[in-house]
Amino acid sequence: MVIITDAFREVQKSRKRFISLLLLVMIAVAFFTGLRTTSPDMKHTASKYYEEKKLMDIRLISTLGFMEDDLEKVASYDGVLYAEGSRQTDLQIDNLVVSVFSMPENINLLYLKEGRLATKNGECVIDSLLVDKLGLKVGDVITLYDPDNEEDSDDDKDQDEVKNSNIENAENDTAETDEDEIVEDIDIDIASTKLNDYTYTIVGIADSPLYVSVDRGTSSIGTGTISAFVYVPESEFDWDYYTAIYILLDKTRNMQAYTSEYEDYTKNYAKGMEDFADSLVRSRYDYLHDTAQGELDDAISKLDDAKKEIEDAKEELESGQEELDKAKEELENAKAAMEMAQAGAYDAQNGAYDGMAGASGEQIDLDEMQKEIDDNQADIDEGWKDIEEAQSKIDEAQLKIDDAQREIDDMDKGKSYVLSRSANTGYMSYKQDAEKMGDLANVFPVIFYLVAALSCLTSMTRMVEDHRGEIGALKALGYGYSMISIKYIGYAFLASFTGGIIGLLWGNTVLPILCFEAWKGQYTLPDFQIILQPEVYLFSVGVAVVAVTGTAYLSSRVELQARPATLMRPRAPKAGKRVFLEKIGFIWNRLKFTSKVSCRNLFRYKQRFWMTVIGIAGCTSLLVVGFGLYDSIYTVIDKQYVDVTHYDAYLDVNTDAEYDHIKDIDEVIGKSSIVADHMAIFTDTPSSAFGEENPIGTYIVAVKDYDAFSRFVSIAHRTDSDKVTIPEGTVDKANGHIKGLFTEKMADINDLKKGDVVEITMSDDTVVSIEVADIVENYVYNYIYLDFDDLDAITEDDLKDNRFVIEYTENATDEQIDDLSSSLVAMEGASSYTRINSVVDRFRDSLSAVNVAVGIIIVAAAALAFIVLYNLTNINISERVRELATLKVLGFTDKETTSYIYRENTVMTLAGILFGLALGKWLIVWLMSTVENTYMMFGRSVSLSSYLLSAGLTVGFSLFVNIIAHFSIQKIDMVESLKSVE
Repeated sequence: MVIITDAFREVQKSRKRFISLLLLVMIAVAFFTGLRTTSPDMKHTASKYYEEKKLMDIRLISTLGFMEDDLEKVASYDGVLYAEGSRQTDLQIDNLVVSVFSMPENINLLYLKEGRLATKNGECVIDSLLVDKLGLKVGDVITLYDPDNEEDSDDDKDQDEVKNSNIENAENDTAETDEDEIVEDIDIDIASTKLNDYTYTIVGIADSPLYVSVDRGTSSIGTGTISAFVYVPESEFDWDYYTAIYILLDKTRNMQAYTSEYEDYTKNYAKGMEDFADSLVRSRYDYLHDTAQGELDDAISKLDDAKKEIEDAKEELESGQEELDKAKEELENAKAAMEMAQAGAYDAQNGAYDGMAGASGEQIDLDEMQKEIDDNQADIDEGWKDIEEAQSKIDEAQLKIDDAQREIDDMDKGKSYVLSRSANTGYMSYKQDAEKMGDLANVFPVIFYLVAALSCLTSMTRMVEDHRGEIGALKALGYGYSMISIKYIGYAFLASFTGGIIGLLWGNTVLPILCFEAWKGQYTLPDFQIILQPEVYLFSVGVAVVAVTGTAYLSSRVELQARPATLMRPRAPKAGKRVFLEKIGFIWNRLKFTSKVSCRNLFRYKQRFWMTVIGIAGCTSLLVVGFGLYDSIYTVIDKQYVDVTHYDAYLDVNTDAEYDHIKDIDEVIGKSSIVADHMAIFTDTPSSAFGEENPIGTYIVAVKDYDAFSRFVSIAHRTDSDKVTIPEGTVDKANGHIKGLFTEKMADINDLKKGDVVEITMSDDTVVSIEVADIVENYVYNYIYLDFDDLDAITEDDLKDNRFVIEYTENATDEQIDDLSSSLVAMEGASSYTRINSVVDRFRDSLSAVNVAVGIIIVAAAALAFIVLYNLTNINISERVRELATLKVLGFTDKETTSYIYRENTVMTLAGILFGLALGKWLIVWLMSTVENTYMMFGRSVSLSSYLLSAGLTVGFSLFVNIIAHFSIQKIDMVESLKSVE
């Protein structure tokens, strides 16, 4: 009981030491707990959101769409809990591209923030981003439009259909055609973008679990970038197929998102479903092909009937012409007989009047016959004219049928995609950002714990040494080793446990919330949820308690092993001896007396010197790392998009685009007044590389003209800035590979060096072997640079350029750029457009959230530096109370006595700062390589301003501590100098 009472009294007597230990532990525990729990808390928040809103596990996409029968097949597939079809198209509102979805029923439910869901035609629910972008609110009316068809109307169905035409025989052997064309088109296109309505009343504002990040993807219309989504009732869509099928799996109901269990299961399930999805596409293709061919066959049959009718009409007209010709001949004969009869009547004298009367009657009959023949000839001529017109239409219809047949014969067989959640960009980027916090937790707390443990070791060692006499007296009174050590171990335990609990409380709440709020600007998620993580709590507090109490145990153990008589006598002063500086006369002889004393103290008490230097170095290095994080993270943007990448935008081309389409796009870009330079290149995203399927952020780039390409991308070594040329003509037929340039991050994570050969599976499943010719600088994404002709030589299919890189003029405005991008995306063959500014902004926004973590690191490092300096200075003063008191007795003023301490502190502080700056440089390089993801390499350098700021803060803390120490020195009683050592 006496020992425990004495222990509490010791806390009261040494408040500064106790509070210092408590604060050191509190900062270390709070920092560790905060960073360690942030990542699981962020993932849990998102996982609960996905679970409540039933975010799909698997998404099926087909280039041909899915029918109702396909949905039923998917729903009955083994392991599927529920399947739901969705319809989607891209339209525009004002100058923004929006994705229009059908309202979900059971999967991907909306997170309603205001209003209600759309239940009838003419209503819609809009993305919450549109509130900020366009200032919309519930009750407003929006109008969508399709840039591919400016004349949208409810009656304009634009359905491709086959029309028939009847050819009829007119009276009097004539023929005419129907006004309708024989064939307009054949229905084999499924990419309709029509809605029943284009004007909608906003009834709700919501977020969708499909879009966790603010990035809404790309589109083939408008500027190429989707700005938001809009949900309308399914009945608004006027086509009968689904653009996607979303699936919830039965076994994932008890799995948490972002866990390896969930990720592995869904990826394997998606892979196992690929053959089934292909069968759906084949079935869909057969249906579309047979339907289109059937319609075309009907058109052909009708056209054949029309041709036969025309031929029949021709035969009838020819027959009529023959009969008419005979009638003409008979008429001519009659006319001749008439003339002969008339001539005979005039010659005969008898019966002249009777002959003339008969001839007159015959003349009338011949005139009527002539008129009838002329009329019939006109009808026949008109019939031939009608037939010629009908034949022209028949020929035109034949051309359309031939085109339709070719279109059917060349019809895309379709392709299916089975995608797990991991293919969702927002889902994965949130995971990676959450894990960044976990990566920081793997590094920084270790340094904090080491610095705190070192300071605690110094404090507890000094405390035990101060209590040598008490320990000796207690041992002499019969107290055992364990009982005496309770006082010091309990002291350390109380400080560490109390500090650990306080640090745990605010570290587990404040820090995760701050970090989440920083990331929340990039993601649309509900309120943050904190989960209990007892293993983290026990570990963080446990390590702190063990570290501090362990140092107390080790410190007391040495003293407790000594005999009581030895302990009750003060430790003998360290024997005086010459320091090495005294041997350098030209320096030593020029030093003042006080400087010589300081030098002797520094070199004689090496333990105190190194403890202080290491403590200050640790704090300085933490400050360097904190500021260096900012430098390394933010300089990567400028390094990548200023030093390495020089183009302003790129336009991707469809893989099936024809050469004429690519040529047209090239001409439009080249003729634009705002384009300073452009170039066509080939790019491909490997399906597998380095033993990894679909490696994130890895691209193959093949160029035909390196000199031209160097205007858009600087390819060089990072360390020496030497330019590197893409190897040309490197096809090794014997070994079957070519040479290429690999970017640095890719080489680092795969341990590649010059001469290594790797196999890359391209997106079309072509496997190519590439030898590492050199390793070049790059920071964002991973690239393999190849010569176009070399790559083309070892691939089966003929390669063609599929991307245009564009550099704009300096005076190009955003409006002009948007206009150009809209026209480019609308061109035949164009796929999507990306402006580098949007990529940079997205990276800046993502990295800006790290500012909170960096700020926390800097503040924590600064607080740790101050506490360590304060603690070490107090220890230094307490160790030398008699020495300082003696100086005061000898006539040293308070200022001179303080300077005596300042001088030593200054030397140790400067030494610690220099060592800390070097250590900080090494730590930042190691840390960056640790926390980087696979497709981004952070900088490896720290700016001069960061070094100066770190050193300046440390000096500032040292000065502030010295000012506080000055008042402590003023309070030293000179009587202390009269206490003799027996």
